[in-house]
Amino acid sequence: METHTTSDCSSTQECSDVVSAQSQSHSTSLNPDAKQLWSELIPETSPRTPEAGYWHFIPQAFSALRHRNYRLYWLGQVLSLIGTWMQRTAQGWLVTELVLGYASTSRVEALTSWYVGLVTAMSTLPVLFLAGFLGIISDLFDRRKVLILTQVLMAIQAFLLALLTYERIINIPLLIILSLYLGFVMALDIPARQGLIIHMVGKDDLPNAIAINSGVFNGARIIGPAVTGIMLALNFSVADAFFLNAISFIPIIIAILLMRGEFRPESADEDRGSAIKRLVAGGTYLATTPGLRRITIMAGIASLFASPMIALLPAFARYKLLANASEFGFMFTCFGIGAVIGAVSLAALSQRSAQSITLRVGYVFNLGSILIFAFTRSIPLAYLLLAFSGFGFSWAFASTNSIIQLKVPDHLRGRVMGTYSQLFVGFYPIGTLFIGWLGSVIGIDWAIFVGAMLSSLSALFLLTNLGNSNAPSTLNHS
Repeated sequence: METHTTSDCSSTQECSDVVSAQSQSHSTSLNPDAKQLWSELIPETSPRTPEAGYWHFIPQAFSALRHRNYRLYWLGQVLSLIGTWMQRTAQGWLVTELVLGYASTSRVEALTSWYVGLVTAMSTLPVLFLAGFLGIISDLFDRRKVLILTQVLMAIQAFLLALLTYERIINIPLLIILSLYLGFVMALDIPARQGLIIHMVGKDDLPNAIAINSGVFNGARIIGPAVTGIMLALNFSVADAFFLNAISFIPIIIAILLMRGEFRPESADEDRGSAIKRLVAGGTYLATTPGLRRITIMAGIASLFASPMIALLPAFARYKLLANASEFGFMFTCFGIGAVIGAVSLAALSQRSAQSITLRVGYVFNLGSILIFAFTRSIPLAYLLLAFSGFGFSWAFASTNSIIQLKVPDHLRGRVMGTYSQLFVGFYPIGTLFIGWLGSVIGIDWAIFVGAMLSSLSALFLLTNLGNSNAPSTLNHS
């Protein structure tokens, strides 16, 4: 891992030499105990020959894109994630239309809030129960092949959703079933996807790749909802958005097939225990590793109480902001603009090992913006607050991901990231159901505010004592 002194290096090779020299200099001047601690915090890096297709001319701020496999993955992801966000946006609007078809005027707002939360919950609820266990599949088998399988299964789900909507067969129960199917696939997909990144870029460029991934995801959050909003304004149907999402999986599948190299994880002697011990190894690692426990709990709490604001945005936009379809779509776009700005700036900072700082600043922006957003009735102000919230979201959660991935051993990577996803992604449906129910009782605005306040108080308690040093040393705080 590079330190701040490598910022003046003229090439990747020189940076590796600097880090190796620094590590050797420090380790030879320390006593044995301190030497062991130093080696754990700053692993020695030896110069290595770049792989075929390595592009040296790409700026250091986007160093992950120098790697051929990651460039393929990045290009495929751009189109695939645009389709994914088109479907998410269209699905939220579809729920509001289905509810309008049978609910009484007096109950339509409450029922919309509940059903939007319920459908969203079903698409991620399986992650809560299965991701940590299914992570063992990506720790035992070729992660590239696992990812190809999940992409094919997701494409099938999108095609079925489009077909049922075109034929006017779709209803809330069928939408819940298809969302639940997607959730099972995601429980397998997330650990494999997270575990595959290090095979593409190596450990040195891992934080940069995670930041760029966040940029791609949130860039698609800008384009996808905007395209959906334009389509709806031009009288295209939500089924058209679902169909385009099904087609968008083709580029990412081709990109993964074109990758070269070894994608099977490393094995380890300590990973040969009983079946139960191996299944829960990811959770055990996060629970017993100092520092990781705290930031993982915080991510879970934010996902449980604050993040459901996004799921309830369709109902909030329609009934509190009185927004039309195109204005609603642009709200997602604004969140994405802020998140992309956050991701690009985070990529530029990735070589400075400032994750503990960017994590805390991210939570301030994300949660503070949601607290104010809950009671705004101005659409322009809502756009601005969503952009700030997106910026903070990108910094907080990409920094958390980087800290964990830099620490975890490769033979546990799938299970650890699966367990982390159980909290970060899996708690989201529970929070969506809870905040959705709370919105039906006290109003969507007050429900969003209560969730953000609970998350803010938790962040204040958990993160105020987090160290100010670089990411690895942060991990050694209890």
